[in-house]
Amino acid sequence: MRVILSGGGAGEKTKEIDELFASIIDKNKPLLYIPVAIDKVKHPYSECLKWLRGTFDNLKVNLYEMWTESDFYKSKITSPDKFGGIYIGGGNTFYLLKILKESGFWEFLMKALKIGIPVYGGSAGAIIFGESILTSSDKNLVGLKEFSGMNLLKDISFFCHYKPEKDEKIKKSDISKILALSERTGVYIKDDKAIVIGQEPAYLFFNKNKKKINVGQLV
Repeated sequence: MRVILSGGGAGEKTKEIDELFASIIDKNKPLLYIPVAIDKVKHPYSECLKWLRGTFDNLKVNLYEMWTESDFYKSKITSPDKFGGIYIGGGNTFYLLKILKESGFWEFLMKALKIGIPVYGGSAGAIIFGESILTSSDKNLVGLKEFSGMNLLKDISFFCHYKPEKDEKIKKSDISKILALSERTGVYIKDDKAIVIGQEPAYLFFNKNKKKINVGQLV
């Protein structure tokens, strides 16, 4: 399993995180892009793909495939090893979890993780890999009633776009273990270990107590 989760930044904020992802994917196969969480009115899918290419073309990635809602049926007839990596973008976390689970893509994603396909999740795309998605500040516009994520890391849930002024909000949560990631921070999960990556530390909130985890340290 190789998963990179980002706190939701872009450009220079995630330079090191993006470079690491580009270094571990198979560039002879397409990078599969899943942008469906985004506000499609403000950010049409075609513009999202242009943005992704603007990031990874410079990192010698030149094969891309984008799946949106109408493409998810392919997850039942396509092997994950067709792709060199999978990139799941940000937006509304509740909608993202709902559509991925209902479409069958959730099972496709688990297969990809099992065979070692590198996966990148940013913001909402990162939160879905936690124990719960109730760390999200998004509105539950789809009436989702079941909030469990992939739970990849020691029952930890992920809080993205972290700033110190959000500490009190995090401490008031009923979730006991939360890893807070700023827009300059990420975490690289490889098999059963996880290390903080990026430009700033991460913070682990465990039973309301806050622990700083510097870049390069294990979570």
